[in-house]
Amino acid sequence: MNDLDHDQLKSLTRQRTRLVWQTAQLGGSLSDEDARLVQAMREHSEYADLWDHLDELSDEQIERDGTNPVAHVTIHATIEAQIADGEPKETGETVEALMRQGLSRHEAIHRVGIVLTEEIFHILKDKRPFDKAGFVRQIKQLAESGAPRTATHFGKAPRPRRRAKGKFR
Repeated sequence: MNDLDHDQLKSLTRQRTRLVWQTAQLGGSLSDEDARLVQAMREHSEYADLWDHLDELSDEQIERDGTNPVAHVTIHATIEAQIADGEPKETGETVEALMRQGLSRHEAIHRVGIVLTEEIFHILKDKRPFDKAGFVRQIKQLAESGAPRTATHFGKAPRPRRRAKGKFR
């Protein structure tokens, strides 16, 4: 994708997100997907000042502490969609397991969202399709390893992990 396509896509995404938000504020009808997006937006009140102006703001004005709020709520809504659709079923199972370990639903969604963000990073970097089996394996590991009680955030580009021999994967 060239820079012009990327900029156009970013602009259209911001415009659509703003319009979905404004439709919800006016009590308009929303698809299930859009309703999940609006719910994620509402759950992130730290970004509330952005939603009505997304397509008027620069990247620098939108970004908060290294996080892209549009990407953040989109990932959040995507995890909610996976749970609602039961695909993959392990997403909902993992969120439930993390909640049993003491995390709030919101924080459990974030934990799974981090794994999805890393998968998206590798899809784009390696130009490969979604690795459902790998994603499922990684989210199952979240529940099996126990949930640390520290806050998490996604919407930032993940950093490559080093392998034992010093190579990046």
